[in-house]
Amino acid sequence: MTARRLGLLALFAVILAGAGGALLLWPAEEASPPEPRQAQDSGGTRLYCQFYVFVEQRPRVAFYFEVDREGPAPRFRQIYVAEDSGERADFDGVSEPRPEWTFSASDPARISSRIVVPDASQAAQHEEEIAIELHRYEPRADGPVWFEASLKNVHFQNLPGKCRQSGE
Repeated sequence: MTARRLGLLALFAVILAGAGGALLLWPAEEASPPEPRQAQDSGGTRLYCQFYVFVEQRPRVAFYFEVDREGPAPRFRQIYVAEDSGERADFDGVSEPRPEWTFSASDPARISSRIVVPDASQAAQHEEEIAIELHRYEPRADGPVWFEASLKNVHFQNLPGKCRQSGE
């Protein structure tokens, strides 16, 4: 009888431990990239881009840029990048300069830069190219209209998406 009670007690302990482990591993509410928030300097032109794995309801990654339209070609400075995992890198432009992306007026228009991404090497990271193709992009146009975009990068994969530019 004692062996039976010990067996039932052990079985109960295993079930209880399994239920506790399942609760700890239960997925939290999925984080998605937040909508753009105002940078410290509220004026100026902004470009917001979001990219998807399969469907538009859940962005995989989002980028937000300040756009300087003075001069022969626009200049893009990254304000933040936000991932669906909840990771986010903000560049305030005060403590350090915002990463600058190079604009190409090719067809489609393209902005590109280099980013540091994690890997399995001893350094645990490496630098690689990243680009956003902006289909039917008009540098002087502003407004609520979204236009097609494509993210080209090994780390984030090649993802479809869309961008919107807002002005002063």
